[in-house]
Amino acid sequence: MAAQNETATMKIQVGSLSDGIHSYAFEAESSELALGEDFTRQVIVEARLDKAGSQIYLTVAARSMGKFLCDRCTAEFTRELPSSYHMYYVWDASETDRFDPAEVQVISPSLNVIDISEDVRQTVLLSVPLKRLCSDNCKGLCPVCGKNRNHEPCDCRDELTDSRWDKLRALRDGTSS
Repeated sequence: MAAQNETATMKIQVGSLSDGIHSYAFEAESSELALGEDFTRQVIVEARLDKAGSQIYLTVAARSMGKFLCDRCTAEFTRELPSSYHMYYVWDASETDRFDPAEVQVISPSLNVIDISEDVRQTVLLSVPLKRLCSDNCKGLCPVCGKNRNHEPCDCRDELTDSRWDKLRALRDGTSS
């Protein structure tokens, strides 16, 4: 098993690579991967490549750090975002039927380098949750007074009343006149 370290570029030399398992470690600034302002630290990538004959199986694990605003309380928080993916690289297009189309790429036998930078970038971006919460127990903001319920309680009623719905409420409650 060979281990190589690269910095900034995420290119793996495969042209003269022997069969077997090879490990790689990469670090890149979030700006080098065009991740945007939400990502504040380096992206750490560990890649494991298994070459066997005319195919390569690549597994990648990435760790990044993001700075977000909570969707419930609007507080800024930082969260580590682990992500991973795997990809099969094959020389013969007829071999693609054995794999999920999203997990296989046909490459030329004369290809010397596989650049995983774009795949890592997309995987990191997809690791951002749709609902960004500072914690699973976030109580959010009070819809009446705007206080952050994580820091201070308020005496507001949770239920906002809208007089336009009074007649329907009365029907539901059986108190219609």
